[in-house]
Amino acid sequence: MKRWHSVVAVVILSLALIHGAACKGGEETGVKEVKYGVALPLTGIYGAAGGVAAKHACELACEKIGEFTVAGETYRWRPIFEDNKWTGAGGVATATKFINEDGVKIMRQSGCDAAGAAQTVCEQSGVLMDAVTASIELFGPDKPYTFQTSPSYLVDTPVLFEYMTMTYPEVKTVAIALDDTAFGHSIGQAVIDAAPYFGLEVVAEEWIPSGTVERYPVATKLVDINPDLIICDVITFKPMREMGYEGRTAFIGWAESYGEHVGYENYQGAMIYQVNPHGADLPQEVRDFFVELEERYGDEPMHGPYNMATGLFVMTEVLKKAGTVDDVDRILETMHTETFDTWLGPMRFSGEELIGINNILLWPTAVHEIRDHEYVLVFEMSAAEAYKLAAEVYE
Repeated sequence: MKRWHSVVAVVILSLALIHGAACKGGEETGVKEVKYGVALPLTGIYGAAGGVAAKHACELACEKIGEFTVAGETYRWRPIFEDNKWTGAGGVATATKFINEDGVKIMRQSGCDAAGAAQTVCEQSGVLMDAVTASIELFGPDKPYTFQTSPSYLVDTPVLFEYMTMTYPEVKTVAIALDDTAFGHSIGQAVIDAAPYFGLEVVAEEWIPSGTVERYPVATKLVDINPDLIICDVITFKPMREMGYEGRTAFIGWAESYGEHVGYENYQGAMIYQVNPHGADLPQEVRDFFVELEERYGDEPMHGPYNMATGLFVMTEVLKKAGTVDDVDRILETMHTETFDTWLGPMRFSGEELIGINNILLWPTAVHEIRDHEYVLVFEMSAAEAYKLAAEVYE
């Protein structure tokens, strides 16, 4: 099984541009194509950490979706992959290429920095952009073409704190140790903004330069402060445990290799507060998809590929209900008003109370804990309940 090794080294993966051969329809067969610009990191640490696996998930999702009907016409997705390197410059370059050379009407930009930089190009061109892991500042009624199908930190962070304050009332102080990127800050800002509502004090904010592998200096600072809870990734978590930190930790993502890297004995009680493709509560369709993904590509189940596949399934339903593949205003209207059948059950877009426009896809929300070697569901809320809580928290 291929494992995520970016925790110990930067892996450079040089990939040729692939135009989704498994998803091509072919106009000569009477099947039309919907071009889908997919910009994500395919090289470097972020490519190894999940970008390449997300690309594979997109390819498999296209294959599973196959042909679909929109307004009586038969279509098939044609993803066009580009490496945005998880950077602002990469976001601008890929968005410009998708629009000017490929003529896409819908694109996906992975990475908050890349999405933020690409936004102006997309908004001015009237092209829909799915901004993955984006910060709240990217959304609003003045930026109508920017939407999000991935889970939202704004919605999920209050769910984590609701569970934690009910279950571990002794937790009073929180520290943040995340990448000094728009991605890291978007996770951290949701924590900072939500903490007061739950009576929590943020006692440290450590912003780690992107690509930093050596985490002992920041771990030393955190252990000296000794907060009750630290929001951090697995790379920082390991040296903290080695130095004796006994408090709680939480993060948005999980993969089995995380536990193997840190040692499951050190990961007991770690909380994961966004949905990941693990656990006994995982729908069978999702489970089967990731079994096939691992068998075909050697990718372990993780957060990014789950978001990628779910987003593409949802967008297929959006186009079918909208009755168009290129009228972006009608597509947006459909997103704002309809509910869509998915492998997680009915899902809808909302967000007006938080960002002034219904451009955020609401996911079922849950908190899991690592107990022994298991990913265990400990708390869940419906999408509607979680959204209502978030609206109260950030009011």
